[in-house]
Amino acid sequence: MTSRHLTGVVLGLLLAGCATEGPRSLDTASRLRVAATAESQGQMDVALSMYGSAAAHDPDNAQAQSRFATALARSGNRQQAEQILAAALERRPNERGLMVQLGRMRLQSGQVGEALTLFDRVLAADARSVEALDGRGVALDLMGRHPEAQETYRRAQALSPNSVAIANNLGLSLLLDGRPDEARAVLEPLARRPDANERVTANYGISLAATGDVAAARTVLGEAGGDVAALGDAFRAPGRQIIEVTPSASPPG
Repeated sequence: MTSRHLTGVVLGLLLAGCATEGPRSLDTASRLRVAATAESQGQMDVALSMYGSAAAHDPDNAQAQSRFATALARSGNRQQAEQILAAALERRPNERGLMVQLGRMRLQSGQVGEALTLFDRVLAADARSVEALDGRGVALDLMGRHPEAQETYRRAQALSPNSVAIANNLGLSLLLDGRPDEARAVLEPLARRPDANERVTANYGISLAATGDVAAARTVLGEAGGDVAALGDAFRAPGRQIIEVTPSASPPG
């Protein structure tokens, strides 16, 4: 029996137990385990039901609220996910993990000012929160406040010097600020790392084009780069309003 089939059998037994004994008999941790197993098997309806059950059963449990919101967002229901997190923060107003998670969702839904406020609240309590610093930098970049964003990313880098996401955001911020040479200096060593992702490669290619190395940019970007020369020209001037939000941090545990 394969591990996937075995996991499916275990899930079936767990769910059968829910049906026999009734959902009230399960504690929050058990509901979350069942939900995670269902999600890993692609059974999102079951997963959402169990995550929702865990959240309703234990409304003051930050992990339960966070994981329910994460599952909702993954299934495309971002608005409800934000509502769950906002309600959880009303009950647990000092829960920094929830603030970071909601802040990232606010960024993705375009509520940049609210996101910045949330990240600043976290940093007021913990100035060394790398997740809040990174999120704050993204918010500032989206607001066109690139020098402030770069200072924030560098603070995050001092605390997490090996983070690909933070360095990539710094390089992109420098591109948006019309400083392609500095961006290339940040992105070139990053692109050579074995854990560099497609966003890093794309930003590095843009930095090559923006510094006039169009042939190298074409090699890096391939057909996806389109008109590489025009792309480079676009990033030689400050004021570009293009940025990608980094992936959400792990839910608080």
